[in-house]
Amino acid sequence: MLWLDRVGQYLLVLTTLLFALLLDIYPLPFDYQIFRPQFVLLVVIYWINVLPQSTSMTLLLVLGLVQDIVVGTPLGQHPLMLTVVGYLCLRTYRRVRHFARWQAALWVFFLVVLAQLLAYWVQSLLGREFAAAEFMLPALASASVWPLLSLLLDGLRRRHRIARQV
Repeated sequence: MLWLDRVGQYLLVLTTLLFALLLDIYPLPFDYQIFRPQFVLLVVIYWINVLPQSTSMTLLLVLGLVQDIVVGTPLGQHPLMLTVVGYLCLRTYRRVRHFARWQAALWVFFLVVLAQLLAYWVQSLLGREFAAAEFMLPALASASVWPLLSLLLDGLRRRHRIARQV
């Protein structure tokens, strides 16, 4: 029975990550693309805070490579972002679990800004330029979506009877 519970847990995590990837590639009008939240990053942050022992760096690396291929960014950009943010989440999940939703949203804002800075660092190595607002607006959008997304994922987790790991 325990084995089936673990399989269901992994299926839920993978399903939510796949759905987040679909939201990341859903076409938006050009003017609104800068306001797109980092859905994959948000779902990764959520699952690391809830199930830290079930989220591996290998999963984040593979997920980042898939995201690079699907989105069309240079290979290694998303794995770098996901593994650095994942490492920080693994180091701090015990404290972050006790944050109020608005405090967690500020933490998410910081993590997304860090991820955006890493992405733009990779882009700058390739000679591409960017505006300062290009990395702040997705972070603001992600932080404002976080409370709703975490409530939604909490409901899914409870519905499937998945307890938080210690």
